[in-house]
Amino acid sequence: MVQTISLVWLLPLLAAGAGRDPADYVRLQRLSERVVLVHWIGPDRLCHLVGIQSQRGLVLIDTEMSPRITTPIKERVERAFGRTDWAYLVNTHGHHAGGNGTFANLPVVAHENLAAEIQWRIDGQTDPQRRRRTIEDAAHVLATLRTNLRQFGGNRAHAQLMRGEIRFWELYIEDLEEGYEVVKPTLTFSDRYTLDLGDLTLELVFFGKGHSHSDTLVYIPQERLLFTGAVAYQRAQLPEIGEQAHMEDVQRHLAVLDEFLDPNVPIDRVIPSHSPPLRRSDLVPIRNYYEKMLTGVRAAQREGLSFEQAAERLAQRRAFRTFLEPPPGHWAYGMHHRNLRNLWRIVQDESTQTRLTKD
Repeated sequence: MVQTISLVWLLPLLAAGAGRDPADYVRLQRLSERVVLVHWIGPDRLCHLVGIQSQRGLVLIDTEMSPRITTPIKERVERAFGRTDWAYLVNTHGHHAGGNGTFANLPVVAHENLAAEIQWRIDGQTDPQRRRRTIEDAAHVLATLRTNLRQFGGNRAHAQLMRGEIRFWELYIEDLEEGYEVVKPTLTFSDRYTLDLGDLTLELVFFGKGHSHSDTLVYIPQERLLFTGAVAYQRAQLPEIGEQAHMEDVQRHLAVLDEFLDPNVPIDRVIPSHSPPLRRSDLVPIRNYYEKMLTGVRAAQREGLSFEQAAERLAQRRAFRTFLEPPPGHWAYGMHHRNLRNLWRIVQDESTQTRLTKD
């Protein structure tokens, strides 16, 4: 049982949001009779969860940051389909598993790496100092949002988005204050897994370590729909090569993208977690980024270039103009350089292993 930390100074911040129905800030888009997209509104909060109805029950792909935020989303999906018989919860990566506790005793399906990946959520509640720091950081975000609403809330539509963001952080702080159960997956896989839902199948495919250690794509052939999670994050945003990635992960990225770019695989919609629906063709620049980076780094190391020389040759402004360069302060700022640094290490490790094998 997580003990509540008393932070009396938070009460004025939280009281301001009392009485608001969280459902007011949930939006749902119906893609078909069997699939809906649902998200919590905010100025920069587009985070798609996917609700699915099937012969064997309802399925939700991903959850929000905590149970209090996920609960009205769950209820909105139930109202949309007129039923409450949940069958499965699917996590595409660890960042979207914070609200798993909303679904008591429901099988949670995810890649086998996800359990370790969300340990930080458990540590954040069991370590008093870390927990206090997490609450204080969230409270700082909330205070900043309230100030921004007072200063920039003149536009009604923008003000509504701001209020949604504020309510989001209020509920998150309430969960942190009270403590909530962090539910790990109960059904895991290493490469791919198929959920048979009777009239539908969900094909879960591990992408390799990129945005997270458990990145998973979900393909629904009967709906001709591919949910990419955070693999295709937003249109024109760089994909990621993780710090813990190895050559097998980069090769898996290419193989999985090639699989779903095959015209013989029927796909009408590509749904990322954080972007309006994309087209299959939007996956092509992502696939080409991985290939061009890998080819370029291998060539640079064969030629004896330094990392700095390779970074200049493969600079984003020069070699990858398809992708936007985030401004300083954005969480993705400098991602291309980090990708290049990680891939440089990966290729060096590959060369070292090749030499050792020959010896």
